[in-house]
Parts: sequence; C-alpha cells; structure tokens
Amino acid sequence: MLEANYAIVTPAECEPGYRETAFGLMADFAAELKSEADAIAVRYGYFGTGSDAGGLVFTQLYNELEGFEKALGVMATSDSYQSLINSGKAKVISRNIVKLARIPFEEKLNSDAKYMVFTLGEVNPADSNSVIEDMSRVSRVFANNGALTLRFGPLVTGSNAGKFLLGVSYPSMDAIEKTYDALLVDSDYKKLINKVNVTRREIIKLMS
Repeated sequence: MLEANYAIVTPAECEPGYRETAFGLMADFAAELKSEADAIAVRYGYFGTGSDAGGLVFTQLYNELEGFEKALGVMATSDSYQSLINSGKAKVISRNIVKLARIPFEEKLNSDAKYMVFTLGEVNPADSNSVIEDMSRVSRVFANNGALTLRFGPLVTGSNAGKFLLGVSYPSMDAIEKTYDALLVDSDYKKLINKVNVTRREIIKLMS
C-alpha cells in the first residue's frame, strides 16, 4: 500500500435535515476519488462536539499532491459532488492540506473505526522537528489503548497554516477515554504537550 504523505481536510456546514442525503452523496464521491484520483483512503462523518457540531467533515489521503490535483478534476465532473454543493444545504467552510510526518504506528485498517479525534495545536517553529520526534514516542500510548489509525503533521494551507493537526481513529468512546487517561500520566506526552498549545479538540462520528 502506498504511504500517505498528504491529507486533505474539508469541513462543511450542513442543514440537519439534509445530513443523511449528504452522507449518500459523500459515499459516491469517495468511491470516485478512490477510482479516479488515486486516493489512498477517504473518511467522512460529522462533528459531534465543538463550535462546528453537526457539521460535515471529509478527509482524503494521498501519496502525492498530484492525486489531489486529480481530485479537483473529479470535483468538477462528479454528479454526486455537484449535487451536494448545488443543493444549497451544504456549504464548504475550508479545504486545507496537511503534510503528514512519518510517525511509527501499526495501523488496524480492517477494523471498524467509529470515531475520529482531531486535535489542533500551535507549535513554535523552532520546535517543529522535536515535536515530531516526541509524537513518535507517544504514538505507542495511542496504539496500546485501542486507537486504530494515527496521522500527524503541519497544516500547509489556510488560516491555521503552521499549526499541527493530529487525527486518530477509534472503535469506541471507551477507547478514546482509555487513551487520554493513559496520556495524562505518560512522561513522553508531558514533554510533548509542553511544546504544543492545543487550540482545538473535536470528536467526529465517522460514517465511513
């Protein structure tokens, strides 16, 4: 399987009564991205917490940005994507690129991920490399407590460019709780969090 080097994260507003229809269109669009734009993986769902609660989120993983370039072409011709956007009931808020760091983590790709936690944090540019090293040590805590996948890296576009985004998927709320209980007493995590000013943490209910 190709290495995921880039993530594209797209949050959107959505009218509550349209959400189920939107999920169907997102499923069709996800299939198109995999077959026509070389997307390694596509996940989508809705924010369960925070200021965007109820809003949609759509993530794509690519080996190279050429894949995202192809995705832009798919967007222009996809009936499912155009139906979603032209409905007037769903509105893209932003679309940003994350440059993923190589973090050691044995992914459980065949498991059923039901939730994802997004954590956004500010990092002093001088600490960028050491933060990646710290996360490489901390990743074992996530793996040992039920996390299924883990992606980490800086946003390279948008108003939050330079901030680091951590995206971790889980099979249950219980696994999320166990992970954060373990992190709070982990010495490597304490070193990491001293270099990161967490500005946002949201739980996403995954539909795919």
